[in-house]
Amino acid sequence: MAGDWRAWVVDRFFGDLVADRVREASIFADEDRGWRPAGGMPRDVPHSEISEQIGESGEAYRQNALAHRVIELTTDYVLGRGLRLRASDADAQAFVDAWWTHPRNQMATRQFDLCTELSLAGELFITLHTNPYDGVTYPRAIPAAAIDLIESDPDDLETERRFHQIGTDGGRWWEADDVRHYAINRLIGTTRGQGDLVPLLPWLRRYREWLTDRVRINRFKGAFIWDVEVKSADRRAILARQAELATPPTPGSIIVHNDAERWTAVQPNINAADAEPDGRAMRLMIAAGAGLPLHYLAEAEGSNRATAAEMGGPTLRHFERRQLYVGWMFADLALEAARRSGRFAGRTIDIEAEFEDLSGRENAATASATRSIVEALATASERGWIDDETARRMIGKYAGETVPSGEGQAGGSGARVTGRIVVRRTGQG
Repeated sequence: MAGDWRAWVVDRFFGDLVADRVREASIFADEDRGWRPAGGMPRDVPHSEISEQIGESGEAYRQNALAHRVIELTTDYVLGRGLRLRASDADAQAFVDAWWTHPRNQMATRQFDLCTELSLAGELFITLHTNPYDGVTYPRAIPAAAIDLIESDPDDLETERRFHQIGTDGGRWWEADDVRHYAINRLIGTTRGQGDLVPLLPWLRRYREWLTDRVRINRFKGAFIWDVEVKSADRRAILARQAELATPPTPGSIIVHNDAERWTAVQPNINAADAEPDGRAMRLMIAAGAGLPLHYLAEAEGSNRATAAEMGGPTLRHFERRQLYVGWMFADLALEAARRSGRFAGRTIDIEAEFEDLSGRENAATASATRSIVEALATASERGWIDDETARRMIGKYAGETVPSGEGQAGGSGARVTGRIVVRRTGQG
C-alpha cells in the first residue's frame, strides 16, 4: 500500500517534469543531427592505437618475411650505398664530415637504422645532445611509441613546442629546441606519422595464416596409418598383436603374414582445391599497399622484362619522394649541429644531400637525352636562335634535376643557417 502511494506521488508531481525534459532532449538531438563542432574533427589517432600499430609493425618486420622485405627494399632503394652531405664551402664541409664520422655519431651506418625506423614507425624523435667542450652534437632517437603527447601552438599545429616521453615518475618533457620530429605518411591536421606497414598488417596476418594452413594440409595429405585386421581373434589376441606392432614398419620394408591378417594403408581424404589464386590475390594486396610490383618480392608474375621495367616506374617515383624527405632530414640535422657548434654565427650555409641513382637505366637514358639536347642547342646557338647562357641553362634542365626541399630551422644569436636538398645523379645506380 505504501509502495503504491509513493508511485502515485512521483507520477503526480514529477511525471510531467520528466516528460518535458525527455521531449527537450529529443528536440535538441534532432537539431544537432548532421552538424559537427566548429573546430573540426580530430584526425590524430589515440596514443594507445599508435603504440599498438608500432608494436605490430615491429613484430611483423622481425617475423614476417614479406614485411621484412618491404621495409628493407625501402631502405635499400632510398639510401643505396648511403647518402652524402655536401656543404657550400670548405670550412662547412670539414665540419659536416667531422660530425658525420664522429665516433659517437657514426652517421654512415646510423643512417640505415634511422631510415628503417622511419619506415616502420612512421616518425622519428631525435634528441640533440651538444658537448660543451668541442661543440659536437650527438643525435639519439627516442622510440616513437614512448612519446605519448605533443604540445603544439594552438594557432599553428605544425609549430611543436614540446614532447612528453613516457617513463617512471610521470615521464619527461622535451623542449622543441632539443628534439627534432620527423614524420611520414602524415595527414593534414595531424601531428603523428604512420608506418609503411600499417595498411598491410591485416593482409600480412591473413597471408601468414593462409600459408600456415596450406603447409598443414600438404603435410597431412601424404600422411597415412596402417589398419591391421586380425580375423577370428578375441580381445586378448588383438591386444597382444598390437603390442607386437608397437613400432610401425619402415618405408620399403617387407611385411609377411598369413591369411588371418589383412594390412591396409589408410590416408586422410583431404580434397584441397588449388588455392594458388587465393594466395596470389593476397600477395597482390600486400604489394599494392607497399607500392611494389610483385617481381620486387621475388615473384616473376608471368610478365616479361619490358613489362616489369614499366611497372617499376611508379615504385621508383615513390622512392624518389622518400629520398627527398630523408635527405632533408639529414641535412636539417647537420644544419642544427652546425648552429649549435657556434662556429658559423652570422653566416649562411647550404647543405645538400646527395644520393645514388635509383636505377642504372636512368644513366643511359640521361646520357642519350643530354647528347641529343646538346646537339640541338648547339645548332640553335650557331644560328642565333638562343644565346649561350640560355643553352647552358636548358642543358642543365634536361641533364638532371635540382629540387629545393625546405629550410632548416634558424636559431642562435645572429646565426643564419639555411638548408636545401639536391638529389644528384652520381652514376652508381
